[in-house]
Amino acid sequence: MGIKRHYVTLGRRRVHFRAGGEGPVVLLLHQSPQSSAAMMPLAEKLRSRYCVVAPDSPGFGLSDPLAVETSTIENIADALHEFAGALRLPPAAVIGVHTGAEIALEFALRYPERVGFLILDGLALFTEEEGEDILRHYLPPFTPRWDGSHLTWLWARLREQTIFFPWYKKDPAARLAYNLPPADYLRGWFMDFMYAGDQYRGGYGAAFRYRNSAAVKDVIPPTAALYRTGDVLEAHQSRLPPLPDHVQAETVPPGPDELERRVVALLDERVLDKQSDWRPVWRYRPAAPTSEDASDVVSNPSAAGVPGPEPGYLDIGGEQLAVVTAGDPAKPLLLALHDLAESAQAARELIAAAAVDHYVVCPDLPGHGESADLAGGGFSLEKTTAILTELLARTGRDSCRLLGLGAGCVLIPPLLSAAPGPSLRAAMHNPLLLDAETRAALQDRFAPSIAPDDYGLFLAQLWYALRDGRLFWPWFEPLAANIRQHPPSLAPEAIHQALFDALRCGDRYAEIWQAFFATDFIGAMQAASAPLSITLSKIHPCLDNAQAALASLPEGACRETADHWRDILNIHFSP
Repeated sequence: MGIKRHYVTLGRRRVHFRAGGEGPVVLLLHQSPQSSAAMMPLAEKLRSRYCVVAPDSPGFGLSDPLAVETSTIENIADALHEFAGALRLPPAAVIGVHTGAEIALEFALRYPERVGFLILDGLALFTEEEGEDILRHYLPPFTPRWDGSHLTWLWARLREQTIFFPWYKKDPAARLAYNLPPADYLRGWFMDFMYAGDQYRGGYGAAFRYRNSAAVKDVIPPTAALYRTGDVLEAHQSRLPPLPDHVQAETVPPGPDELERRVVALLDERVLDKQSDWRPVWRYRPAAPTSEDASDVVSNPSAAGVPGPEPGYLDIGGEQLAVVTAGDPAKPLLLALHDLAESAQAARELIAAAAVDHYVVCPDLPGHGESADLAGGGFSLEKTTAILTELLARTGRDSCRLLGLGAGCVLIPPLLSAAPGPSLRAAMHNPLLLDAETRAALQDRFAPSIAPDDYGLFLAQLWYALRDGRLFWPWFEPLAANIRQHPPSLAPEAIHQALFDALRCGDRYAEIWQAFFATDFIGAMQAASAPLSITLSKIHPCLDNAQAALASLPEGACRETADHWRDILNIHFSP
C-alpha cells in the first residue's frame, strides 16, 4: 500500500497526516517549520516492512494550530497522544527530528505505554540564556506586505540560516561550514513557511522554550539519541546528562544518506528482529467515511463540531484528488470549479455562500493546490475533464449544478459533453473570453517564470505580475490605455494567497495557462451541449470584450452583477 494523505478531526481541530505500509507502526515527527512531507523519503524506505504514520504538527502543513495562547512541547505531546488515540495506534517506534525529537521525548515521558522504541535525531539542549536570546530574535512576524517584501525577506532569512546559526548572529562563532544549498532546496523550505504563515512562531517557539530535554535520562522505552556530524545541534550531544544503559547516544557520519541508513538499521535491529507484544503487524485503515470509497467523499456531511468546509481526499487511479465539501448532503449538489492556477482555498467565500442552499463539492483541480497531477505528464484540459467526469460519476446523483470561476470556466463545455451520468445545469462567473489573436499574444507571456533562483528574485516578479494584473490588462503591458477601470482589490492577503496557489502549481504553472490560451473557449461555448448561464461582474479584466463575445452565444444569459456571491448564485440557480 502506498502512502496516502488523510485528515482526522479532534474536537474542533483537524490534523493532516500521511500513512501507508504494513507492519509494526513507526510514528514520524518532523522538525519545525516543515510538515510530514519532509519525512517521506524515510517513510518510502520503511513502508515495505513497517506501517508509517506521519502527522503534520499543530500549525504546520495542513494541520490546525492548537487553541492555546502559547504552544509548548508539552501540549503538542498531549495533542499527539490524542491523535494516536483517535487512530487507535498500537505502541509504536517513534522517530523525531529536531523539534520532532523534543515532541517525541516528551510524548515518551508522558505516555510510555505508547512507545516501544524511541529515536531522537538532534535532541536540542538549549541553555536558558540561549533559548531566551533565540526567542527574542529568531521568530519575527511573517505577514503579507503591500509590496511583497515579506517574501524576499523570508527567502533571504532562509538563505542566511545556511550561513549562520542562529541566522541573526553574524559572527565567526555562529558561522556554519555548509555549502549554500541550491535554489530548489530553498524553495521547498520556503513553501513550508508559506503553509504555516505567521503561526509558524507558535510551534517553532515551543522548541526554544522547551527545557526538559535532560529528562532523556528518565525515559522508559529503549532510546537512541543520534547526532549528525555537521548538524547545527551536533554540539548538544556533549550536553547530554549521564545516560542509563537503555538510552544510547551516538554520532552519525556526514553524508545525506547516512542518517537514514542508521535509522533503518536501528529499526530493523530493535523492531523487526525482536518479538514483543508492542509491535503487532498493523495497517492504517481509515474509519468510514473513507477516501478509498469515492462516494463517501461526496455524500457525507462535514465532521460534527467543525465549522466551515471539510477537506478530504479522493482516490482516482492510485493518486489523490483533494476535495473540499460543505453544506447539507440532502440539498442540491453543486460542483464548483475554482479559477485556473488557484485552489479551493481561494474559492472559500463562494463555498461558504453556496453551502447555505447546496451541498458543495469543490476539488483542487489536478496539479493545483493539494491535488496530485493525477494523469501524469503535465497539465491538460482533456485529462482534467476526464478526472472531473469520474468525480461526477462517483457522486451517485441524478442531477448536479456546475459553477465555474474565471478561467476555470473553460472546463465546463467539455464536461457537459463528457459526463454521461447526472443531468447538469451549468453556470459560469467571469469567464475569460478572448479572440484567437489575443490568445496567441498572451499564450507565452501571461505566466511569469516561477523557476527559483539563488536570490529569490522570482518571488518579486511573481508578486508584481499578480498585483499589476489587478491594475492593468494584460499585466505585462502597464500602459495608461490598459488601466482596469474599477476600484482595484490590492489587499496583500489576497495577492499572497494567489501567489501561494501559483507556487503550489510548480512546474505546471506555465502549462496551465498555455493550455488555456491554446483553447478556443468561445467556440467551445457556442458548441456546448446544454444551455449556459453566465454572469459578468465589474471586476472582469476585459469586460467589454467578454460582453461582445457573449452576444454570439445561443441561449446565453449574460448579466452584469456586483461581486456578491448570494446574488450571483441566485441569478444562476434560483427556481
